[in-house]
Amino acid sequence: MKKILALLLATVMVLSLCACGSGTDNTASAAPAGKTDSAASAQSGAGKDTAILATSDEPYRFFAQSKQSCSGADNLVLSNVYDCLLRLEADGTLSPALAETYEVSDDGLEYTFHLRKGVKFHNGQEMTAEDVKFTYDYGFEGPIGTALFVNYKQCDIIDDYTVKMTLSSPYAAFPYGVASRLGGIACKAYFDEVGDDEYVKNPIGTGPYKFVEWVSGDHTTLTANEDYWGTKPSIQNIIIQIVADTNTQVLGLQNGDYDVVRNPSIDVCTRLDGNADVAWDSTLSTGRITLYLNDWTGACKDINFRKAVQAGIDKQMINDGVYAGRSEVLNVDMCSNYLSFVTEADGVKVVPYDQEAAKEYLSKSSYNGEEFALSVPSGSALESVAKIIQAQLMEIGINCTVKATDYPTYSGEWKDRTYEAYILNNLCSLVDADGMYTGHRLDREAWENRVFQRDGEISEILLKARAAQGDARKALYVEACNIVTEEAYDVPLVNDLATIAYRSNMSGVKAHCLGNMYFGDWSFN
Repeated sequence: MKKILALLLATVMVLSLCACGSGTDNTASAAPAGKTDSAASAQSGAGKDTAILATSDEPYRFFAQSKQSCSGADNLVLSNVYDCLLRLEADGTLSPALAETYEVSDDGLEYTFHLRKGVKFHNGQEMTAEDVKFTYDYGFEGPIGTALFVNYKQCDIIDDYTVKMTLSSPYAAFPYGVASRLGGIACKAYFDEVGDDEYVKNPIGTGPYKFVEWVSGDHTTLTANEDYWGTKPSIQNIIIQIVADTNTQVLGLQNGDYDVVRNPSIDVCTRLDGNADVAWDSTLSTGRITLYLNDWTGACKDINFRKAVQAGIDKQMINDGVYAGRSEVLNVDMCSNYLSFVTEADGVKVVPYDQEAAKEYLSKSSYNGEEFALSVPSGSALESVAKIIQAQLMEIGINCTVKATDYPTYSGEWKDRTYEAYILNNLCSLVDADGMYTGHRLDREAWENRVFQRDGEISEILLKARAAQGDARKALYVEACNIVTEEAYDVPLVNDLATIAYRSNMSGVKAHCLGNMYFGDWSFN
């Protein structure tokens, strides 16, 4: 801890000589350990200027448009160093950011964004339409560009503060791609100067925090942008500290060594109840926990067996046992906070928990007591979900086992379609029902290679839904969901939760549906 704070102080002292985005190496040399006795963690409340965030996942790619792929933890840096045209709020709604307003053409093909004037990058250069065009053109060519900028065709500069983006065909969820990590506006002039590799190491944006340093395997440091166009950050410095062990994270939070812990399990959160020094928050994430049944092999080739599994699972028991009853049961393979989410009221067919019906389906199947394996990554919350399902399926007569393996083995099974059944957390980067498409598309990448026998039909419907508007979208999602239900290709279980734990002397700390953290909203009491 002392070493980290010494590093921070040394880095902050040289910021005026080595500003973020200058193209120079922002990694400060380590100050001698033990030289800083006034640790930030020892401060409390007013006057504290440094917050330390503990996380097990390390951010390491700080230019979202890079030709190098980004990790999920990179959002910790990306959502604070960069601003998007629109901001995705914790509850999944959108609000203005670098774009004050925007309009959509009647045909859904053109989005015109009106930019704020006077916004400065961390190197002092003003952001203009040229930077927006560069960001979208270059980002679309990157490894995740087509997944978030769906149907993007081109960006035209109308004037210095107006851009028009044209799509190849309508896509109702496009604004959510605009607000995603890929939408963080980058500085074209700086990129032209340093290139992709250097931008990854020393990023600049327009965000409330500047990048200071990244020490691989240890920490990343950000400092407040004093020229931020919006509300100035209350906390001067943020240290993203890598702490692999969950118990160490929690103990450090309780002791005041860390101010915030990222994404603790619900079990950990509930254990913190009653500690006046610690608080926590949760919200529905954009991840849905789903059981997939491989209709190409084994017992699952028989639709009656799949329907037995479908009817034999008590989803509320999973919600209560794994998520402390704070999540929501799902009847369709999409999260309840998605735009165009569909329910029974829209015409969705729902299969209730019914042990007797499950036994009846099982008796009609060709199942003869053979072992039925649920594949999950070992040590995850999904393993706990699997054990509950195992007990329930054994009650109706299925010889169910839990196959908990390391992640490469687990992922290899669905790549090769050798699994019988596997449980997956489908985390979608868009708060939209289009997240369903990745599970059924035919032009899939290897890691998404699930392929059910009616996927061609389902995929066609979901592609139509991409382009549809309003109630027409919902009707198409109902149609697709009902096919999945009728064929019992998967069993949607529960909505996953996003969580965050923090010291009680902090305000503005919220769990976010995508796990984003907006440090500029935080303050010490």
